[in-house]
Amino acid sequence: MIGRERELAELLRLLSTARDGTATTVVLRGEAGIGKSTLITALRREAARTGFQTLTGTGVQSETSIGMAGLHQLLHAAVDRVGGLPPQQRDALRSAFGIGPDVTPDRLLLSVAVLSLLEDIAAVAPLLLVLEDVHWMDEPTLGMLSFAARRLGPAPILLVASCRSDLPNPFEPLRMPELTLGRLPDDVATRLLAEVNPALGPELRARVLDEAEGNPLAVVELGRGLAERGPSEPAGLVSRLPLPERLETSFAAQVARLPEPTRDLLLLAAANTEPALGELAAAAGRRGLGLDALAPAEQAGLINAVGDEIRFRHPLIRSAVYAAAGPALRTAAHRTLADSLADQPRAAWHRSAATTGVDERIAADLDRAATTLMARGDVGSAMRSWRRAAELSGDGEHRASRLARAAEAARQAGFNATAQDLAASAAQSSADPVVLARTGLTQNVLALTTGVIIRDPLDLGSIARAAAAAGPSPAETGVPLALLMNTAILCSAHAASDGVRRRVLADLDAVAPDADLPHTAAIRALLDPARHGQAALTRLRDTPPPAHPLEALSLGLGAEPAHDWVTAAGFHRSAVDRARADGQVGDLATAAVTLGRALAAQGRLSDALAVAEEGRRLAEDLDERLLIALADAVVAHLHAWRGDSAGLAAALDRSRSLGSSARIDITLWQRWSAGLADLGAGRHFNAYVHLGAVSDVAGLGLFAIADLAEAACRGGYAEQFGERLAAARRFAGSFDSPLVRMLLLRAEALLTEDEGLFTAALEVPGAGDYPLQVARTRLVYGEWLRRQRRIGAARTVLTAASAAFRAAGAQPWADRAESELAAAGVAATAPAELPTAVLTTQELQIARLAARGLTNKEIADQLFLSHRTVGTHLYRIYPKLGITGRTALREAIADQA
Repeated sequence: MIGRERELAELLRLLSTARDGTATTVVLRGEAGIGKSTLITALRREAARTGFQTLTGTGVQSETSIGMAGLHQLLHAAVDRVGGLPPQQRDALRSAFGIGPDVTPDRLLLSVAVLSLLEDIAAVAPLLLVLEDVHWMDEPTLGMLSFAARRLGPAPILLVASCRSDLPNPFEPLRMPELTLGRLPDDVATRLLAEVNPALGPELRARVLDEAEGNPLAVVELGRGLAERGPSEPAGLVSRLPLPERLETSFAAQVARLPEPTRDLLLLAAANTEPALGELAAAAGRRGLGLDALAPAEQAGLINAVGDEIRFRHPLIRSAVYAAAGPALRTAAHRTLADSLADQPRAAWHRSAATTGVDERIAADLDRAATTLMARGDVGSAMRSWRRAAELSGDGEHRASRLARAAEAARQAGFNATAQDLAASAAQSSADPVVLARTGLTQNVLALTTGVIIRDPLDLGSIARAAAAAGPSPAETGVPLALLMNTAILCSAHAASDGVRRRVLADLDAVAPDADLPHTAAIRALLDPARHGQAALTRLRDTPPPAHPLEALSLGLGAEPAHDWVTAAGFHRSAVDRARADGQVGDLATAAVTLGRALAAQGRLSDALAVAEEGRRLAEDLDERLLIALADAVVAHLHAWRGDSAGLAAALDRSRSLGSSARIDITLWQRWSAGLADLGAGRHFNAYVHLGAVSDVAGLGLFAIADLAEAACRGGYAEQFGERLAAARRFAGSFDSPLVRMLLLRAEALLTEDEGLFTAALEVPGAGDYPLQVARTRLVYGEWLRRQRRIGAARTVLTAASAAFRAAGAQPWADRAESELAAAGVAATAPAELPTAVLTTQELQIARLAARGLTNKEIADQLFLSHRTVGTHLYRIYPKLGITGRTALREAIADQA
């Protein structure tokens, strides 16, 4: 290990840290040939000597477009270990590898499954994960490994990745420690060359050192090349080219000296997407060759066989073999591989690699492959297959249809920029209204999560009309209505003008004139809640939740404009349950955040915080920025209720930093949260400013009208508030929302100090579904009663308010109620703290599920965690609650489960 002693010592130190049970990661950075692979080889030897297992995956430049090629390389030898995983995770991995049930797992579920598998393997013996040339790894593999790397905790795992210094490090966002390899000093390079070719004369030695420029691989290969040619052949040195090209040229020269059968097999190995010797043997057999033809390459040190795999000694050797072969030989190699592979998607990809120009037969083959890959959950590969199919399509509409499907697959895979580009290309190259509707739907969904609105809602309405008139196939019948639903959601979230909303309503009349359908009722409510909110509530309250999570979510959103948060929460909870059961993590993230919002509006703080934080965690894993911003706005609101000023500030800062101003609904929750906190702290002017901005948004801002009334009356702005109250009353007069009716009565009672309005607010049918708002009404009513010196009546309502606030953990409001009670002559009593108050929200979720009797693996499937992470949380939960096991857990949180 000449010249790399320090770096090797550091790697061995990290190996020791991992052996002791602390997961460790490092990225080796440096130019091609700088010694990354040599160091990894030495590390792998030491790991094997000290009892480590090793899994290796290598990025290959020709495979960056092949989804999960890196994951297949890394885990194919461990697939037989997936049986111990939680059922959903087990089925997801087996499906992705084409050896199990035909499920469609979300990419986040696959990521959790990968993490669980790695932790299970490491539980048997320490694990070394080697990821070479990560700059050439496919995006799905990188996404899953990044997910796992962020969550490796107390596990004996060392992850070592190598990356060229002249290419972006895909693990950069993880801020993994880097070990940078520089070029060798002259004296060290001289010592290395002497080891390789001690007979080299001074002149040639100086020439080699000059050409190699301190690059160890160049020193070795150029010195070895001269040794093979003999000292009398200085022409054996390659001409001066950029260093990687010189190395490839050197390797190509070594390959050229091999027998033709050996070169044929090396090309097949270089073109294949997996290093399996069995696959290479099958392809070689079609050419009448056996694996014994590889012997000369192995003797030359170009390849080595490890178990049932063939590996090139250095990635540049593989590149050199592939590049030097020329187009005709590469095409023939891909055809041979396609004919020998049993896996249809991989065979289709090789056939496409052997094809130039237009070929509808190959395009249709890739189309079928993409459908299979979607069923396996390999959405990124499906996207690439449809995109390549589009390139090979002879018919313009076939091309556009495949681009549209590729765009939606890219969106589902989390490649938002690619999805936008593909959708735009599909829209530009098609006149088919169904294709245009599909691309518009993809762009609309992206707009909701990214804030980038590409399409005019009026154009999308016209497209929906045309698609409905075209009579789409049964599989496409829901696309026009889904497009209008998403357009309506966007109009509501972005506060579109009345003119735009009226046009979209006209489009809805043309597409689905039956106003009694749940979906059309929901769309109408989103677009014009004052006119259609009550009809939507009447229809939705009697509608059972649909089976598909996104449909249930849409209907829940349709109940929100008329402020029936109980009905909305019912649909959102159904969406959460269905998405959780089906392993659809993207849908679960959205549904969990919207359920958290609905529960927050109801005042169910603990439940709201649990699901909102779960949704936020999943949205962060999916990099859905606007969904994260909405989740943080809801979390901030819950912290405002609880008087947690630090939690409120942190959540608001995170939410605002994500560019959420593009969504008026997110901005409203941010300002409502800030205003509620100011009101609870007695900062009435600040509260009036924040809450006034909320209430200025007709419809959506109704939930803050009573808060604004309190800020106005206590801050001296009662006269200005009267106009706002009248406008709110006019808007809400057409629909029956128990919440809004109670808030309007409380607001007017504060303004007029009319006792009948206070009592009427408390008697609104259905108001009990909003316990904290009832408690708030009791609080201001009790304060009014005490000012009227009706002490006995004040004590009764203030005691009820205090109990509700304490039960919910709404500390500022409980303090205020108890202060009023003290003024009314009631001595304060120390509240009993709930046992679960010491738990984090995720720990409480796990404790509740464990108390219900779920196993660690069942909990892991519910919450998309590794089952060992669940176990770690439980071991933290037990001492916090002062218990020792599950039986005691059931008793400790019996009232919380």
